[in-house]
Formats: sequence, structure tokens, C-alpha cells
Amino acid sequence: MLNPREFANKLAELFEDSFDNEPKGVYRIFREDLSRITGRPVLHQTIIEDVADWLVGLGLILIDRDSFFVIVGHDHFDSIRTVPGQVVQAHAHPIDFGSSK
Repeated sequence: MLNPREFANKLAELFEDSFDNEPKGVYRIFREDLSRITGRPVLHQTIIEDVADWLVGLGLILIDRDSFFVIVGHDHFDSIRTVPGQVVQAHAHPIDFGSSK
């Protein structure tokens, strides 16, 4: 049975492997396949959180989608558009901290 650090290293190895006609990179893996790879009959949330923490140190992000997980590099999100300030302002509401009665 792999510990969280070994588990994260295994996921990082898969990120560098070529499969499914892709040289390497972003992938998704089903929860039951991860259980088989790691030798864990159940993937408890605390284990997933520990693995996610180890992956951050390896430059990767773990996204839990319930039945499967997605592993992406930090740079994957750099090209995602940012909401401009004027759009935020157009949708903004005053922040209300409640009355001070």
C-alpha cells in the first residue's frame, strides 16, 4: 500500500508518461483505477488531501471529480481568462457587515 508521498510520486510519474496518443501531460484517472494502483481498497478524503499537498510540491494540481481525478500542471491555468475590473464592478454589491446596533 502506497503512502501519500509515494502515491503523489506515482501520479507525477503518470503525468510524465506517454499514453493515449499523447506524449505527456494532463490526464484523468478513475477512482477505482487509483485504488488498484495504490493498493488501497478505499481512498479516504484525508489521503486525497495529503496526496494533493504532495503534488503541489511537484508542480501539479489534483482535481477531485468524484468518480475520477484530473492531474494538471500549475501552468495549465495560466492561459485561463481573468475577469476584468470593470466587469467585477458592474456586478459588485456593497459589502454589508451587518448593523452596529
